[in-house]
Amino acid sequence: MARCGEASAAPVVLQGSPGACRRGLQRKGSCERRRLKALVSEQLSRDLLRLLREELHSDVTFSVGCTLFKAHKAVLLARVPDFYFHTIGQTSNNLTNHEPVTVENVEVSEFRTFLQNVYSSNKDINNEEEILRKKIVESEVSQKKLDFNFQKCEKSSDCALQKHEIPDGITDIDDNLISNDNYELEPASELGENLLKLYMKPCYPDIDIFVDGKCFKAHRAILSARSSYFAAMLSGCWAESSQEYVTLQGINHLEMNVMMHFIYGGTLDFPDKANVGQILNMADMYGLEGLKEVAIYILRRDYCNFFQKPVPRTLVSILECLIIAYSVGVESLFADCMKWIVKHFARFWSERSFANVPPEIQKSCLKMLIQSLVSTT
Repeated sequence: MARCGEASAAPVVLQGSPGACRRGLQRKGSCERRRLKALVSEQLSRDLLRLLREELHSDVTFSVGCTLFKAHKAVLLARVPDFYFHTIGQTSNNLTNHEPVTVENVEVSEFRTFLQNVYSSNKDINNEEEILRKKIVESEVSQKKLDFNFQKCEKSSDCALQKHEIPDGITDIDDNLISNDNYELEPASELGENLLKLYMKPCYPDIDIFVDGKCFKAHRAILSARSSYFAAMLSGCWAESSQEYVTLQGINHLEMNVMMHFIYGGTLDFPDKANVGQILNMADMYGLEGLKEVAIYILRRDYCNFFQKPVPRTLVSILECLIIAYSVGVESLFADCMKWIVKHFARFWSERSFANVPPEIQKSCLKMLIQSLVSTT
C-alpha cells in the first residue's frame, strides 16, 4: 500500500468484511477503477491531439499535395512504426531535419484523419497504418510487413542524439536511467501503452531531466502536452527552454518515476513505498490533474477502504487521509472523510491518533457532528 508520509503509522492492512460487505467493496473498487481509467485515457488522448494541432516541438513535416502537416517522430515511431520506417526512416537520419517528406497516393482528408487517430485513438490502429502504408509505398517496394522491435531503436543511428553535457555531481547515469522501483504498470489505454514503451527504451529523447542524482530521458513535446509546468519551462522564456538538460528540485527519483510513467502511459498505480501525499502535492505543482485523480483514487482505496463499514486498523489511515486532503486542498475527499468520521465518531473519539489531528480539523469535525445531531432532532 502506498504511504501517506515518511512518519506515518505502519502500512494499513485492509481486512475486508465477510459476505455482502466484501462483495460491495469489490464492486465499488471495480467501478471506481473503470471510471478512473476512462478519465485518464480521455485526458491522454486530448493532450496528444492538442499537441498535434498546436504543432508544438514538431520535428517532421509531411507534404500531401499542397498541404503541409507537422508531426513528431517519437509519437509516430511509438504508434505506427511501419509507416514511420517507410517514410521518415528511409529518407532522413537527422532528427532536426525539417525538409518536408512527400506522401503520395493519399488524400489530404485521409492523411489528416490518420494523424488524428495516431495521436488520439485508444484502439489498436495497425489496420489503418497498413492501409495507408500500402497506398504510399511504391510498386517496386516489397509489401512485407516490417518486424519492428523497440530494442532496435537503441542501436539505430536514426534514434541516436549527440551526447548531452552531463551536469556536475551526476556520476551514475547508466545504472540509473530508469528507477528500479518495480510495480505493476497498467496504462490507461493502447495509446498509453505505446507511449510508455517509447519512454522505457527510450527512443528519440531530446531532453535529460536530473532528479535525485538520476537521469530521466524524455521528449519535450510529450512533457509539454501533458504538464502545464513543463509547457511553460520548455516552451517559454525560461532558460531551460534552450538547454539539453534540466535539474528538478523538491522531489525524489521515486516520485519522478511515478510522474513520468503517468505522463507517458496514464498509469493507474503507485509503488508500495510511494508517499501519496507528496505525489498529490507534486501533481498539483506540475499541473497534472489526472495524476491528482489517481492519487485521490489510491487514498480512497488504500486508506479509506472506499468508505465502507469500519474494519480493523483503518481508523488511523482515514485520519491521515483527512489531513492530506486538508493540506493539499482536495475539498471533495476532505468532505467525504469528514462525513465518514462524523458517522463513526464514537470510535474515532477514543483513538489516540485523533488527538494528534490539527486543532482546526478537530473543530471542523466537532462542528459537523453537532450539525448532524441537530438535523436529526
